[in-house]
Amino acid sequence: MKNINGRALTGEVPLDTVLELEVSDLSPDFGKAEFATTQELEPRSYASLQLRAGRAVKQLLALAHEQVLVICGSIWNDQPEIACDLVARHGGRAVLVKEPDRELILGSKKTGKAGLLDGSGILIMPCSYFIDHPKWIGRAEAKILGNKNLKLIFCGDATDCTQLELMWPFLNRALHTELVSEFSANNGLFLMGGMIAAYCARAKLKPFDREAVALLCMYSCRQSSSVRWLGILQTDFRSLLQQADAYAEGPVVTRANLLKAIAAKDFRENYIAESELREHRDMQILMETSGQTVGQINGLSVVETAGTSYEYGSPVRITATLRAGGEGDVVDIERKAELAGQIHAKAMMIINGFISNEFAYDQGLPISASLVFEQSYSEIDGDSASLTGLCAVLSAMSELPIRQDLAVTGSVDQFGDIQPVGGVNEKIEGFFKICRLRGLSGTQGVIIPASCVSQLVLKPAVVKAIAQGKFHIYAVAHVTGAMKLLTSCDWGDYDTENTIVHKIGERIDAVTQSRSLSAHPWWHFWG
Repeated sequence: MKNINGRALTGEVPLDTVLELEVSDLSPDFGKAEFATTQELEPRSYASLQLRAGRAVKQLLALAHEQVLVICGSIWNDQPEIACDLVARHGGRAVLVKEPDRELILGSKKTGKAGLLDGSGILIMPCSYFIDHPKWIGRAEAKILGNKNLKLIFCGDATDCTQLELMWPFLNRALHTELVSEFSANNGLFLMGGMIAAYCARAKLKPFDREAVALLCMYSCRQSSSVRWLGILQTDFRSLLQQADAYAEGPVVTRANLLKAIAAKDFRENYIAESELREHRDMQILMETSGQTVGQINGLSVVETAGTSYEYGSPVRITATLRAGGEGDVVDIERKAELAGQIHAKAMMIINGFISNEFAYDQGLPISASLVFEQSYSEIDGDSASLTGLCAVLSAMSELPIRQDLAVTGSVDQFGDIQPVGGVNEKIEGFFKICRLRGLSGTQGVIIPASCVSQLVLKPAVVKAIAQGKFHIYAVAHVTGAMKLLTSCDWGDYDTENTIVHKIGERIDAVTQSRSLSAHPWWHFWG
């Protein structure tokens, strides 16, 4: 990272420090691994990485008084399959109940046929079987309590597990564990390569070369939003391996094959994102990527499309205006129109808290502001635009224009410290696409919280533009740094001319004096 303030980062770091990220800051380190293809690596199953769930299964099998285990996992994981593998890894043999058949599970009084709950061994079944058939619960509980030779494992996502426990209080006494989907990226190449080797052997796929494994590690870091963790969603992971294998014409799957599979997946799911980009091209969505404007700033949001869970960055124009009088606060138009959620409302209150703390410590402000997300017609929520909104209001108060070639994301507290937010990769890429559409000027970029640098795993097109100096990413830790970059003006204080605080102070004094004069008409002076 490069400090663009021109001061060395030694001792106490100034609040207004701005760091520009370099390409080396955008490359995760997965350690060294000398192998050509995944054939050379020891296979590692997904279940072998589930240390918590593995210990829970071991305890279930070892303790006679424990009969039931509830395994909670993501919908992207095949929970019953993982449970079977975990039982096998600890020397047991489980029966997976593949369909919700009442007679199969509970037996039949009419025919005298015994059900699986009357036998011995280990049964694995989804929580949904009993959620869909609540009348089975009473009889099932009686059979479980009366059969000490039976072990039962229920599987489901968080919603199913919670719902079944509410319906069946008996499960509160059961063992509980979770399947994890994020794994340490230390020695990530070996971990990822071993998982690929295991699935390739199982599904009869071609081996992957080292570059393909490294790319899949980066893809997984992007899934977890951290260069320190590999986010591996089992079903998505397997689907991607199968698609990459289908594109491979040689004996091994290469990085190019995997890139093609990722691009194909993105193309299948990005229609809404491309439609929005088309609206920008046709000037149906108004946004500036050059010049300077008072009280206007480019914010960044993340949109998740229904049905595909595809997420993309959507830049949004945020504007702020001032008026004399009022309660001296920031009026959130989104909230007034009932288009904002509770977290967004809290963020707007935090903006009010910062402004009051900085400029109205001993007396109320004589001015009020209005803040709005322009061309926003659906409900928004979250606090990731609180820094953006605060900068827009400060620009309006100081009458200092904001650079329109920059976009901003970040949460802020009442002291101006910038807090981390999610979806940083998608947000950066969303603004980059708009800038590329309008033409990259070489000055455009995005301001992010310094604490979000570890989340960055950007697409190759963005990294290439950064390497060429056509696009920039800046990291800041305090609102003073963001405002300095946006306005080219120091934060300063009331006594230092040509600073942001001084200009805001002058504006407040001018409005106060104007209101004072208007309260005493001219004829009062001729009494």
